[in-house]
Amino acid sequence: MPNLPISQLPEITATTSNAEYAVAQDGVTYRIKRGYMASGKLFGSFYQEGTQSGWTQDTIYALSASSTADNAGITVVDNTKFTVSSGGTFNLQFSAQLQKVQGGTSESITIWLRINGNDVPWSSTNLTFANNNILTVAAWNFVVPLNAGDNMELMFSTTDTHIIIFGQPPLSTPTRPGIPSLIVTVVQI
Repeated sequence: MPNLPISQLPEITATTSNAEYAVAQDGVTYRIKRGYMASGKLFGSFYQEGTQSGWTQDTIYALSASSTADNAGITVVDNTKFTVSSGGTFNLQFSAQLQKVQGGTSESITIWLRINGNDVPWSSTNLTFANNNILTVAAWNFVVPLNAGDNMELMFSTTDTHIIIFGQPPLSTPTRPGIPSLIVTVVQI
């Protein structure tokens, strides 16, 4: 192939899994297989180890995820604000393990999405607990456009103090991993 500038090279729109590419870096040309090329997409995986509790009823709080499992271009600020370093469309997925620990009446928790301090309209979901000590997982996702520096938070309120976001350390007999109270993944799509 003649020595052409990149703008004049033919363009392909799909590749197979065994495709190879020539990449020049610092005057040296390398051959790279498709599987070793980064997509350039941002991602982040975050979690909270311990139980989240101790709030006041009918008060707004943010779900916390203080640990980072892995990330590229997405960070968590103040343990609650999932912040993107560049703009695009993002999918935030979460799972929170919920438990009502006491009380004889029906109690609810509402969870919703907030972007840059503003509640996202029509993003709430209510979960109601009638019985004690039943574990339930709230898990859903949001697809939203964001600009560089924007952040997303998962907000909640409860109708009473008896609902917790339950976490548990690693277990034995048999050995099992710990249970995070919250898992959050954010992926650029």
